[in-house]
Amino acid sequence: MGRRKRKQQTYRRVKKLPKIFTCPSCGEKSVKVEDIKKKGAFATVKCGNCSLEKEVLINSISEPVDAFGDFIDIYYADQELQRLERRVVKLKRKENWGELAFAFSIMSDLCKVKAAQLLEEEEVDMEEINEWKLKSEKYKRLEKDALLTLETEELERGIQTDEDSLFAEHDDTDMRKKKDIEDVFEDPGFLEF
Repeated sequence: MGRRKRKQQTYRRVKKLPKIFTCPSCGEKSVKVEDIKKKGAFATVKCGNCSLEKEVLINSISEPVDAFGDFIDIYYADQELQRLERRVVKLKRKENWGELAFAFSIMSDLCKVKAAQLLEEEEVDMEEINEWKLKSEKYKRLEKDALLTLETEELERGIQTDEDSLFAEHDDTDMRKKKDIEDVFEDPGFLEF
């Protein structure tokens, strides 16, 4: 007599979020996030190899990955600012005012982050902090100028940019397609989830 074959069980490995990360300064996998579960609003991100250390802002549902991501954003803020400055030159040549305004907005935020980072240091240099704040204000002004230029160009071409039409899709044709309820139900993607 033959025995019954038992169905072989397959185990699925559950992937866990990492707790040790690669240091952007020395390249070693030795960065750990400490004090993440405490009630405070800051977590300490520290490299065990090169002693690079930074406190980052967290909230009640933050995980170590979130704190490390904020740490990386702060660490590479200067390089991102330089990259955006090069991009701004290209966008000005192309006269792409929408993307230019967006780039200036990001640059303004990066300058604010840099000023806040300098305030947290032990030896506070108020002149440097004020320079970063002035840069942030300058980029905000440039953002507003780019948005104004974009609006005037679109008004000259006949496209109105109010809040309702800013994010709506524009057709080059003047004819609008009439939609009936039957068209909606005949659409094969209507009932798909």
